[in-house]
Amino acid sequence: MHTLRGYLVGTLLLAMVAATVSSHASGQVVRSLPNDSNIASNLSVVRYKTDAQGVTFSLSRGVMRVQVCEGDIIRVEYAPAASLPIKHSLSVNRIWGKPRFHVHGSAASITIQTSSLKVSVSRNTGSITFADLKNHVILAEAGENSKSVTPDEVSGVNTNRIENLYQSPASEALYGLGQHQDDILDLKGANEHILNANTEINIPVLVSNRGYGLFWDNASPSDFYGDVDNDTEFRYVSQCGNMVDYYFFYGPSLGKVVSLYRVATGAAPMFPKWAYGLFQSKDKYNSQAELEAVKNGYRNNHIPLDCIVQDWDYWSPFAWGSHIMNPARYPNPKALLTDFHNAHIHGMISIWPVYEDVANPTNPGEDHNFNEINRLGAFYPSTGTHHFYDSFNAKARAVVYRQIYDDLLGKYGWDGIWADNTEPQPYPDAFNMRTVNTSLGKGVLNINAYPLEHSRALYDGWRTVGPHGKRVYILTRSAFAGQQRYATTCWSGDIQCNFATLQRQIPAGLNFASAGMPYWTTDIGGYWGHTKNWKTSANNELFTRWFEYGTFCPIFRIHGGGTRELYSDSWSDTTKATLLKFDNLRYRLMPYIYSLAWKVTSQGYTIMRPLVFDYQNDPNVYNIKDQFLFGPAFMINPVTTANAVTRSVYFPAGKWFDFWTGASITGGTSHVVATPLNEIPIYVKAGSVVPMGPFIQYANESANPLEIRVYSGASGSFKLYEDEGNTYNYEKGKYSVIPFTWNDNARQLTIGSRTGSFNGMLASRTFHIVVVGAHNGTGVRLGQPNYTVHYTGAKVVISLNSR
Repeated sequence: MHTLRGYLVGTLLLAMVAATVSSHASGQVVRSLPNDSNIASNLSVVRYKTDAQGVTFSLSRGVMRVQVCEGDIIRVEYAPAASLPIKHSLSVNRIWGKPRFHVHGSAASITIQTSSLKVSVSRNTGSITFADLKNHVILAEAGENSKSVTPDEVSGVNTNRIENLYQSPASEALYGLGQHQDDILDLKGANEHILNANTEINIPVLVSNRGYGLFWDNASPSDFYGDVDNDTEFRYVSQCGNMVDYYFFYGPSLGKVVSLYRVATGAAPMFPKWAYGLFQSKDKYNSQAELEAVKNGYRNNHIPLDCIVQDWDYWSPFAWGSHIMNPARYPNPKALLTDFHNAHIHGMISIWPVYEDVANPTNPGEDHNFNEINRLGAFYPSTGTHHFYDSFNAKARAVVYRQIYDDLLGKYGWDGIWADNTEPQPYPDAFNMRTVNTSLGKGVLNINAYPLEHSRALYDGWRTVGPHGKRVYILTRSAFAGQQRYATTCWSGDIQCNFATLQRQIPAGLNFASAGMPYWTTDIGGYWGHTKNWKTSANNELFTRWFEYGTFCPIFRIHGGGTRELYSDSWSDTTKATLLKFDNLRYRLMPYIYSLAWKVTSQGYTIMRPLVFDYQNDPNVYNIKDQFLFGPAFMINPVTTANAVTRSVYFPAGKWFDFWTGASITGGTSHVVATPLNEIPIYVKAGSVVPMGPFIQYANESANPLEIRVYSGASGSFKLYEDEGNTYNYEKGKYSVIPFTWNDNARQLTIGSRTGSFNGMLASRTFHIVVVGAHNGTGVRLGQPNYTVHYTGAKVVISLNSR
C-alpha cells in the first residue's frame, strides 16, 4: 500500500517549519509557506501540494513539479504559468506507478525522500539538489538562475528558450550526448550543438562519474555548454519549448544509470542472431549478379559472413520511393534471397524516407507510393521533385511501412532494413526542416525526433504487418532518445578514410553508448573511398587497423566506396590472413556476444563502454578515449596511427591477461606494448569466464562444442544465453540460461543447472574447460582443455587444482 508523508494543511510559524510533519495518502496535502523577507527569488516556493506521485510547487513565478517516477528516477518540470502544460513525450514510454516516498522540511528547503534519494527544493530559489541517503550531494542546480523559460521567436514560431544550469565540481567527468566527431570523450569543459546531421547523432542524455544521469526531454535544436564559469557549471539550452522538462537517474554505477534511462524510454529488443555477425556492404552493388558473386566469394573462400547489403539506387531509372528493383539489373530478387538463405546469408536493403513525384511514369505503379502518401498531405515541400514524408504523421507511418512490406520485405524476403538519410539531410532536393509543417507543428519544435518516429514506423509496422517469424533489424544513420526500443543500430555516417577519422570514431561511439544507445557501428575503412586505391600497403594497413577495431564494435560491418570484400584482390595475402583471423575471432566469440545481447535486452546492459563505467573511482580512466571495454571480460586497445609498432595502454586495478600470449600484468599503471599489424592489444580481466564457439561460417551454425576459457586470479561468473535465434519466442520465455561460476580460491568451476528451454535446444553439450596460461587458451586458435564436460543440464562442479 502506498504511503505518503507531507505537511499538514495550514500555516506554521517559521520555527515550527524546521520539524517534520506527516500525513498519509488519503488525499492531497497542500502546504502554504509564511511570508518572509528572505524569500526573494522569482522562483521562491509559495506553497506546495503532494499527491501519490510527487510534489507540485507554486512558485513566486510559475509552477514546478517534482515527480517520483521510481526511487532512483525523478522528473522535474517547470513553467512560468499557473499550471504545467500537458505534454506527450515522444521518448518516454513508461507509465509510472506510485512509489513510496515522504516529504519533510527545514527552514531552508523541502525534501522529498525516496528509497535511494533525497531531493531538496530550496524555499528561497526553487533550485533542486539531489543527494544520496547519507546527504552526499550528487547534483545541484545552480541557484535561482537554474531554470528559465524565456519567450522567443524561432523559425517563425512563437515559443520559448528553455535553459537549465547545474553545478559541476572540478573532479566531475561527463559523458554521452550521442555521437560527435570532435575527438572528445570527457565533455567537461566542452560544448556540443544538439542538432542531428550526417555524422552527428544527438541524444540529450548526459552521465557523470558522480553516479547520475540527466535526460532533457526536448527534441528542438539545443546546445550543451560544459565550460560555464570556468568549467564549474554546465548549461543545457533548447531553442523551443513551453517548459523545463528533465529526468534525473541515480545509479550510482554508470551501468545502472544507463539501464534506468532504458526503464524510462524502453528496452532494446533482441536482434536476430545473424545481425551480430559480419555485414558486407558497398556503395554500391548494381545488379543481382554482383550480389550473387559476393555470396559465392565469401562461401567459396570459407570466410565467415552473415549479411550482404544492397545499397541505394537499385530502383534507377525509376522513382525514388517506388521500391522497384530494376528488372533489367535484378531479374529475380526473390530467387536472389532464396540463394542467400540457402547459403545461410541474410539480405538487407536500403530504403530512404524520400519519395519522387514523377510527371510521366515509365513503369506501371511507379507513382503509386508517392500518390498514396500525397493523398494524406504528408510530404514536406522541397525545391524539386523529391520529398521527405512526415514521420510524425501516424497514418503516413503506417502507409510507409505497408509499402515497404508489399514491395520488398514480403514480396522478396529481405531480412533487414537500412534506413538511410534519416536526420533528414536535405538530399536529393533541398528543403528546410525547421520551417515545414508537421503533424506536431513546425519542424523546428521536434526536429531531432524525425529518426525516432521513422524508426517507430518501421518497427511497429514490422511487428504488426510482418514478416512474422523474423526479428526486426534496422540500420539507421540518425537517432533520438528512446530509439533503442525500435530495434535500431546507428552507424557513424559518411566519414573519411584516414587514421585521424578512425581515431575520432572511438570516443564518438563510446559517448553514443554512454547516452544509453547500445548498438552502434562504423563504415569499416571509412565511407569516402570510391576513388581510393585500396591495394596500396598504406591503405591495406588502414583497413586492417579499422577492421581490428570493428571486430569489437557491437555491430560488425564493412561499407563504403571501393572494393573491400575480404576475398578481393585489394588485399595482400598477409592482409587477408589478418582479416580472416579477426573475422574468425568475432565468430568464435559469438556465444559471448549473443549472451551479452540478452543482457542488453533484459538488464539494460551496455556492451561497448568507456573504462569509467567499470572503474568509476579511478581518475586515470576519465579521459582515456582510445581504450574501451567489450562486455565484462575484454579491454580493447585499437591502433589508430600509421606505422605504429607500439602504443601505451593503461591497466586499471586488478590482474589482466594478454589475450594473445596468456601473460599477466598487474593493473594500476600504464605499459607500452607491442602492436604488430596482425594484432591489436587485447587484455582479459582476471576472473573472466569466456565462452568461445567452434570455427563457424555463420552466426546460427552449431555452437557445440564450446571452449570455456577461465582467467584465474579472481573469482567471476558468466551466464550463457541461447534461444531460437530469429523469432520473438524469447518474449514468451522460450530461451535457456546456463550459469558458469569460477571460485578462484577453491580453483573450482561450477556449471549450474540449465534453466528454460526453446525449440531446437541441444539437450546435451560438450564444454572444453581451458584455464588460460602462457600459450594455452590464447588467441583465436583452440585451447588445450584442462577438463571436458559432457553436460546434460544438471549442475556440474569441476575442481582444477593444477596451477
